[in-house]
Amino acid sequence: MIQRLHVRIYLTTLASLAVVVVLCAVLWQFTAERSADAEHDRYVGALIGKALPSSARPQALQASLAGLVVPPIKGLVLLDRNGHRIAVAGELRGIDAAIGRIGQGHFETAWRAIHLDDGRSVLVRMHSDSLQFHLGGLVLTALIALAVALGIYPIVRQLTRRLEQLAGTVDRFGQGDLAVRAPVSGQDEVSSLASSFNDMADRVATLLEAHGRLLANASHELRSPLARIRMALELHGSDPRPELLDGMRKDCAEIEGQIEEILLASKLDTVDTALPQELVDLEVLLAEECSRLDIPFDTVPAEVRGSARLLRRLLRNLLENALKHGGADVSACLAIGDHGSRILQVNDRGPGIPEPERERIFEPFYRPANIAETGNGWGLGLALVRQIADHHRGSVRCLARAGGGCVFELILPDPGKA
Repeated sequence: MIQRLHVRIYLTTLASLAVVVVLCAVLWQFTAERSADAEHDRYVGALIGKALPSSARPQALQASLAGLVVPPIKGLVLLDRNGHRIAVAGELRGIDAAIGRIGQGHFETAWRAIHLDDGRSVLVRMHSDSLQFHLGGLVLTALIALAVALGIYPIVRQLTRRLEQLAGTVDRFGQGDLAVRAPVSGQDEVSSLASSFNDMADRVATLLEAHGRLLANASHELRSPLARIRMALELHGSDPRPELLDGMRKDCAEIEGQIEEILLASKLDTVDTALPQELVDLEVLLAEECSRLDIPFDTVPAEVRGSARLLRRLLRNLLENALKHGGADVSACLAIGDHGSRILQVNDRGPGIPEPERERIFEPFYRPANIAETGNGWGLGLALVRQIADHHRGSVRCLARAGGGCVFELILPDPGKA
C-alpha cells in the first residue's frame, strides 16, 4: 500500500490523464472517421454518378456496377428515386434491412448510403478491415499526455514537500520543541495552515510559559504563610496562646485565597473561555462591595455584559488592593464616558507607584526590588483584574493622582455595542 502523499496524488493524476487520453483517442477516431466518410462519400458519389449515367440501360448499369466491386468494396446496390433496385453487384447480405431503413435516414453498420446528384442512391458494403486508424492523432495525444505527466510531477512534489515540512514541524512541537515554527511561503491553503499553526504554537508557548511562571511564583508565595504556620505550631506546643491560633487562621485564609486566585487565573488563561453575556448591574455590584469594605462611592446606573461573579471579583480586588497599599483614604466613582463606555475609578492616598512600575504591577506576583520577601507584593489580585477586564473587552490602568496616591481606572464597553 502506498503511503507517500505525493506518490498517491501523482498516480491519481496519471490515472485521470490516462482516462482523458483514451477518451480523446476515441473521440478523435470517431470524428476523423465521420469526417473522412463524408469527404469520401462526396468523391465516390461523383465518380459513381459519372460511371453510372441515368440514361444507360439496366444491362449496362449492371455491368458497370459489377466492374466497380473492387476491394475494399464488397457489394453495391443502385436504387432509383423511389428506392427500388436498379442493379446489384457483389455480396448483398443485409441489404433488405438496409433498404427498409432508407426512409429513416440510417442503415445497417455494414452498409453506407451515397446519394447521387440525379436523385438515385447507391448502397455500399465495405470490407471490415477497411477501417483506418488515425495513428498520427493518437501519437500526438500520447505525446501531449507524456508532456503533461512530466510537467505535473514537480508541482505535485513541491506541494507535498511543504506538507511534509509542516508535518515535521508539528512532530517536533509535539515532542516538546516549543520554539519551532513552520516556514510560511506563498498565499495558498498550505501557507495559511502554516500561519495558523504558528499562531497556535505562539499561544500554546505563551500559555505554558505563563503557567510555569505562575506555578513558580505561587509556590514561592505560599512558602511564607506555611513557614509562619509551622512556627506558630511549634510555639503553640510549648506555650499555647490564642493569638497564635488567630495568626494560623489568618495564614490559612491567606493560603486559601491564593489557591482560589491561582485556580481562577488558570481558568481565565485557557483558550476561548466562554463568558455569559447576561446584563450585569455594575452600580449594584460596586455599592455592595464598597458597603462591605466601608468605602465611600459615587455611582450612576450602568449595566455591562458579562459574568457577574467575575466582575464582582474584579471590583473586590481593586478595592482591597487600594485599602492594602493606599491607606484608609479610598474612594470609588462610576460614570458613563464617551460612546457609552463605563468608567470606574478607584482612588487612594498611598505612597504612589513609580511610572516604570505601573504596568508591571499587573503581572502575577510582581514584587518591587526594594520590598523584602515578607513585605507587600501584589500577588495575583491585580493580575486577575486585568484578565477579567480583557475577557470583558475592557481595559484597566494605573494613573498618578494629583496630590499623591494612585487612580486605578477600569473601562468597560457599552453593552449595546459589545
